[in-house]
Amino acid sequence: MSQRRHAKVSPQPQWAAPPTALAKARTAWLAATVDVLHQRRFVNAAWLVGSLGQGNADPYSDIDLVVAVDDATPPSVFGDPVAGLRLPGSVLFTSGKPRNAPADGGYLTACVELATLPVLVDLYLWPKATAALPANGRLLLHRTPPPPRTDLAFMQLLDRHRTSDTTGADPNHPTSVLLLVQLAAKYLARGDQPRHAAITRHLGLPSGADTSTLRQILGERIEPTAHRTLRPAITAAHRLLDLVDTVIDDALPRDDAP
Repeated sequence: MSQRRHAKVSPQPQWAAPPTALAKARTAWLAATVDVLHQRRFVNAAWLVGSLGQGNADPYSDIDLVVAVDDATPPSVFGDPVAGLRLPGSVLFTSGKPRNAPADGGYLTACVELATLPVLVDLYLWPKATAALPANGRLLLHRTPPPPRTDLAFMQLLDRHRTSDTTGADPNHPTSVLLLVQLAAKYLARGDQPRHAAITRHLGLPSGADTSTLRQILGERIEPTAHRTLRPAITAAHRLLDLVDTVIDDALPRDDAP
């Protein structure tokens, strides 16, 4: 696809994997991640939270991954958990939000490309001393002994052990725009209007913003020539919007429907 210096409109439609392919690619990524984490001797355990942890995920679900680490963890891993753990796959971008980290731990959102589409990974690096498997968690791996269990949900547990750093993400940074557009697209595909409206408010858009508006935001707020490293992420975001268009069209009633 050719790049235009001041693109303000949607590019031509691109091929996008169907939702089933995306779900299969996510499963494969998780399996590869477990293999990688097994090789890091400072990793004590890892588990999923969110919809994947609860067992009610759909093809559009993001990955919420908690990795418990011991005192031998190199400091560089806390600074960049994705690079430090050497997670697999193509990373399109990362976005920091320090206030989401547990105390003495780390946090990073990474966008990985799976089946040509962008998938967000919320990665929590949690010190072994305070780590516990929450009620809504699914254990992926552990060494002996396994992590203790708690009846608390993940966010309740995080609130008990949250870092004192209150720094959030820069809402105007191009990676924040990409992240929010992808979340808005996900909620459109699901037909989840309340959450879609909440995300579009963060983008300064009216409730009900459609894929055309989201494409326009990508063109207006992320200049490809100024952010060359984000070009693959922008392309992947457009593919996701292509998929959402297809999903929405397939859900619409047809004139010849019985």
